[in-house]
Amino acid sequence: MADLKKIEPVDYEVTKAREIQGVHRAVGETVSMTPKQAKYYLPPHGAGLKLAGDKLPKQKVHAEKPLKADKTEV
Repeated sequence: MADLKKIEPVDYEVTKAREIQGVHRAVGETVSMTPKQAKYYLPPHGAGLKLAGDKLPKQKVHAEKPLKADKTEV
């Protein structure tokens, strides 16, 4: 008989105050559950959780370049 893979719980951070697993959770709280349990609290199915320690990607700040139409010749 083949060994069944043991599914390890993963830590998730609450991003929206709501009821999760039958308990009202506050923003910033950490919850451990399997990926299958967390599925409906994560995008695209739902909202309210993100992977703990997961940071949003930094947005690059581009310096504004003047448009050619903005330049005036003297």
